[in-house]
Amino acid sequence: MKHFRYYLFVIIFSISLSIEGKTENQIVADLSQENVKISTNFLGAKILLFGAYDGKPGDDIIVIVTGRKGLVTVQKKEKKFGMWVNTKKINYINTPKYLSISSNRPLKEILDENTQKSSQIGLNFLNIRTQPGSKILNNENWREALTRNMIISKLWSVNENSVILNKNALFRSYLNLPSNVTVGKFEVKILHYRSGKLISTEKSTINVSKSGFSAQIYNIAQNYSTLYGIFAVLLAVLIGWGTNLIFRKV
Repeated sequence: MKHFRYYLFVIIFSISLSIEGKTENQIVADLSQENVKISTNFLGAKILLFGAYDGKPGDDIIVIVTGRKGLVTVQKKEKKFGMWVNTKKINYINTPKYLSISSNRPLKEILDENTQKSSQIGLNFLNIRTQPGSKILNNENWREALTRNMIISKLWSVNENSVILNKNALFRSYLNLPSNVTVGKFEVKILHYRSGKLISTEKSTINVSKSGFSAQIYNIAQNYSTLYGIFAVLLAVLIGWGTNLIFRKV
């Protein structure tokens, strides 16, 4: 179905070119799936992003997908008395809970380091702050640990050479959402560069939400956090008591 939508888009775009001609420096894009439902058996989603641009030989396309931002904690573990325990933690605020950066070739070949920093393109150039009042030593080590953890959890990724360009007019790329992705509105930003200069931009959104029983649990946790906490504690006690009773009988 998503490939049919892509080919239909190509046909319509080609017809419009022959009738009206391309609007200079314009990007037109679409998604095979704009709404993603997360249920208890959700294993992830693969979304096709495709579109058209007013390109020339050597042009580049960068696609950035950003989820909602919030607090992410990085913890340091040390071995004490033969056990690994958390000894210190750092909270990072305004951190993307999901981030995917895709491009038609390596980012360093498209943009110089100064441009990447000013545009916050690249996992190491994000403007992420620690929680006010945090005292932190070796900030670079902690920041590297944050990036490493998000990559391992498949919530951050850089996918170079993954955007396919066709005849300086069409592009397509795939977006992979992992099973542990958070809900919310995801911003999809398509950037068209020529010799390192931004030519045009197009934005879209993907809505990720809970469905079924997962949605009910999520809504209770969000709207009745106190009751949810009490219920979770009681459920844990009940499970522990039941397990102990079973093994006692055995």
